[in-house]
Amino acid sequence: MTVVISLVTTTGVNQQYQQLMLKNAFQITEVLAKQAVFPLLSGSEQNAQEAMNQVQGFQAVLAARLLTETQQLFLAVGDYPKLVTPVAPFVQQTDIIAETTNYWLIKTPIKLSANSPLGEESQFELDTNNTPEQIIGYAEIVYSKEYLIEAQNQLTLLISVVGALSVILLSAILHFGLHKLFKPLGDLASTMQLSENTGKHLLAQVNGAKEIQDMANIYNSMMKSLQQQETDLKSHRNLLEKEVEIRTRELVIARDTALMASRHKSEFMANMSHELRTPIQSIIGYSELVTEELELAGNLTLIDDMDKITKNAQRLLFMINSLLDLAKIEAGKIEIKETQVNVNDILISIRDTITPLAQANHNQFICHNNCSLKTITLDKTKLEQVLLNLLSNACKFTQNGTITFTIFCEKANLIFEIKDTGIGLSPEQQAYIFDEFRQVDASQARKFSGTGLGLSISKRFVELMQGKITVSSQLQQGSTFIVSLPIKQIA
Repeated sequence: MTVVISLVTTTGVNQQYQQLMLKNAFQITEVLAKQAVFPLLSGSEQNAQEAMNQVQGFQAVLAARLLTETQQLFLAVGDYPKLVTPVAPFVQQTDIIAETTNYWLIKTPIKLSANSPLGEESQFELDTNNTPEQIIGYAEIVYSKEYLIEAQNQLTLLISVVGALSVILLSAILHFGLHKLFKPLGDLASTMQLSENTGKHLLAQVNGAKEIQDMANIYNSMMKSLQQQETDLKSHRNLLEKEVEIRTRELVIARDTALMASRHKSEFMANMSHELRTPIQSIIGYSELVTEELELAGNLTLIDDMDKITKNAQRLLFMINSLLDLAKIEAGKIEIKETQVNVNDILISIRDTITPLAQANHNQFICHNNCSLKTITLDKTKLEQVLLNLLSNACKFTQNGTITFTIFCEKANLIFEIKDTGIGLSPEQQAYIFDEFRQVDASQARKFSGTGLGLSISKRFVELMQGKITVSSQLQQGSTFIVSLPIKQIA
C-alpha cells in the first residue's frame, strides 16, 4: 500500500510540476509576443533584440525567434534544435507545436489591438473603435525540460526513499506486533499437530490474546473430554472382547457339533444307499413279475392296479436316488469317472429317453447336433443324468409346445442347450431355482410334483465336471438352460 501511494503521489506531483512549468513557458511566450508588436510594425531589430534578450534571460529558455505574418524569420536568438522545421504551422492562440523528451517548442501569435504597447515614440495610431485584432507575426521559444526532469528525478528519489523507509519501519512494527500476536496461536497449532501425530491428548499453554486464550481453554477442555471418553471406551471394549470371546467359543462348539452331525447324516445316508434301494427295487421287480402273470391270466383290472404300484415305486426310487446323490455329494463320496464318449451317442440316448415323456404332454421334441467334435472325455453317466433332469423338467412344465435340445461347440467349451416354450420363470424364481429342496410352487396344492433336488444335483454334477449351468427365462415364454463343459480331449 505504501509503494502504491508513493507511485501515485510521485505521478501526481510530477504532472502538477510539469503543468506549472508549461504555464510559465506560455506566459513567457505571450509576454514576448506583446513586446514584439512595435518592433514588428517598425521593422526595428534593435527594439526586438531588447525583448529577445529579456526572454533569453530565463534559464529554461534555450532559444527564441520572431516571425512575420508570412512565417518569414524576423529575428532569432539562441540555437534552435535541428528537429525544428523552418516553417511552422499557423496558430490562433498559444500552443505547443513540437515536443521532445528535452524541450517544448511553444508558439503564439503576435496580435495588433487597441491595447498593444506601441510606446510613446510610435508614429502609428489605431482606431480603437473600428480596428479588430490582427495577427502581424509570431513568437516562438524553445523551453528546456532539463529543470523539469531534474526536479522530477529529485522528487521521485525523495518519495522513493521516504516510501522505502516507511515500508521498512512498518514491516518492523508489523513483524514485532504479529509475532507477539501469533506466537501463542502458533504454539497452540503446534500442540494440536503434535497431538494428532502422536495420538496423545496433549494440553496447550494458555497465553496470548484473550481470543487465543479462549481457544486454548476450549481445546484443553476437549482434550480432557476425549481422554475420559477414550478411557471409558477402553473399559467397554475390554468387556466386549471378553463377551465376544465367550460367545465365539460357544459358536465354535455349536458349529463343530452341527458339522459333525451333518457329516454323520451324510455318511449315514451314503452308507444306507444299498439298504434303501434294495427294498424298492424288489417291489418293482415283484410288481413287474405279477403284471406278467396277470397278463397271461387276462386280468386287466388288476394289471392297472399293478401299473400304479410300479409307477409309484419307481417314483419313490427316483426320490431316494436324488436324496442319496445329494448326501454323497455333501459327504464327498461322489467321484468323476471320465471316459471317451461319442457326442452323437449322447444325443441318440437322450432322444430315445425323452421322446415318450414329451409326447405325454403333447409336446414336440427336436434334437440338433451342431458340434464338429465326434468324441470328448467326460463322465457320461453324470452328464446324462444332468441332461435328463433338465429335459424331464422341460417336458413336465410344457404342454402342447416344443422342447429343443441342441449340442454345439463354443471356443473351448461343449455347450448343451435345452429350450422349451413352457410356463417360464420369474426373475425371483431364477434366483433360487438351483437351491436344495426349493420348488417354484411350494404350496400343498401345487400342480407339479417333485423333491426340488433335480436342479440342485445337476448344478453340483456340472461343477464337479468343472463346468457351469445357467438359466434365462420369462414368464409364459419358456425357459432356456445352458450346460457348458470344458473340452478336455478330442479324439
